[in-house]
Amino acid sequence: MKYLRRITLIALLCPLLTAHAVSIEQVAQAREAKLEASLQDLRQLRETIHNERLPLAQKLQSLDAQVSELESEVAKVQGLKDNQDLELSSLREKVQHRQRSIDYITRTLIPSHIADIDASLSMGQRQHFGEQIRSYNLEIENINTAELEKLQQSLALIKASLPELNEALGGHAYAGKALTPSSTFETGTFLEVGPLLYFASDQTPTAGLVSSSNHNNAEVLPLDKRQSSDIQAVANNKVGTLAMDYTHGAALAIEATKDSIQEHLVKGGIWVYPILAFAFIATIVSIYKGIQIMTIRHPQPLVIHDIIAKLRANKQDEALAIAEAQPQPARQILSAAIEHSNESVEMVEEVMYEAMLTIHPKLERFLNLIAVTAAAAPLLGLLGTVTGIIKTFRLMTVFGAGDPAPLISGISEALITTELGLILAIPALVMHALLSRKVTGTMAHLEKMSVTFVNGLSRQKIK
Repeated sequence: MKYLRRITLIALLCPLLTAHAVSIEQVAQAREAKLEASLQDLRQLRETIHNERLPLAQKLQSLDAQVSELESEVAKVQGLKDNQDLELSSLREKVQHRQRSIDYITRTLIPSHIADIDASLSMGQRQHFGEQIRSYNLEIENINTAELEKLQQSLALIKASLPELNEALGGHAYAGKALTPSSTFETGTFLEVGPLLYFASDQTPTAGLVSSSNHNNAEVLPLDKRQSSDIQAVANNKVGTLAMDYTHGAALAIEATKDSIQEHLVKGGIWVYPILAFAFIATIVSIYKGIQIMTIRHPQPLVIHDIIAKLRANKQDEALAIAEAQPQPARQILSAAIEHSNESVEMVEEVMYEAMLTIHPKLERFLNLIAVTAAAAPLLGLLGTVTGIIKTFRLMTVFGAGDPAPLISGISEALITTELGLILAIPALVMHALLSRKVTGTMAHLEKMSVTFVNGLSRQKIK
């Protein structure tokens, strides 16, 4: 059954397979015909390319040569351009450097130099050369003036200033006017030696140093007669000796601010007088107590032994005579002890202690007054400070804080009273300490003497 089916299927498919085989053969022939035609075209194309390759290769070679020549020319042109750019950049840098130098000279160096010249001019030179500097400054500030003209004017002014500087170094004289100590303008001769400027009047014997603090007028600072005469002699003869002030007038200005003792005390106000009264009292007491305490002399150690020896020999009168020959206050203690030497040792000791209690207040008398002065003086100075500050604030409400001149009186009162209080308190405190220590030492020496006497007397009675 199976074989039958297969035979039937093959029988049915045979016509179909025959028809398909015919169509494939036709297609294959058509393909071969096209392939042959394409190969023929390829051969013709290759032949055409082969024929045209040589001319094209020659033309390409020629074009390559032209490109090489053009590239060489471009490289040369680019090299020239680079060189020119480099030279141009170098020129620009030089121009900028020169411009910076010119700007530094015209805007910084020359104005600074001219400002230094203006600042270094003395009052005498300012009367002559100062006008040129003022004219120059006005011309420089003019916006219509060309830069080259400004530079030329600057150089001309510097050239004109060189003789002035050279003369200032070596010293020279010229005429001018100055404000004298009598508050009058007088004509005379200026003498300039380095930074120092002198003036000698032609109308009066006035001569002295010219102050550098007054920038408006040449102000003469007075000197003593000998120095003024020397300046007049140099102004007249151009030869002589001049007093040199290396502080440029500062020493004379400081000297002018110094007050006398009386002026200084007056500036302290009303509280200066109590402080001075305390100072006077403390000084008198210190001198008195110093003389009293420093003149105390103590008996020699052998004196006590001599007195004990006389008492052992029942020579009380001779022992009393030796005691009376001793300086005070040892005399008072020894005399009282000898008068009671026949009594008990305890009694003698009490008598000597009683005498010491009498002597101690005498030695310490008025020392407390010195201590009170040392304590009260700073307080008075503080009180003066407070009143001075109050006065200063009152003046500030009237004159304001802009002008310090009216406030000086209150400030002086505030400071001077404190100064005087401390000047009094410190020596008074030191003197009180020294005298108190001296009193303590004296009492210690008397106590030692009493102990020695009592011990010697007790040994005598034991025997």
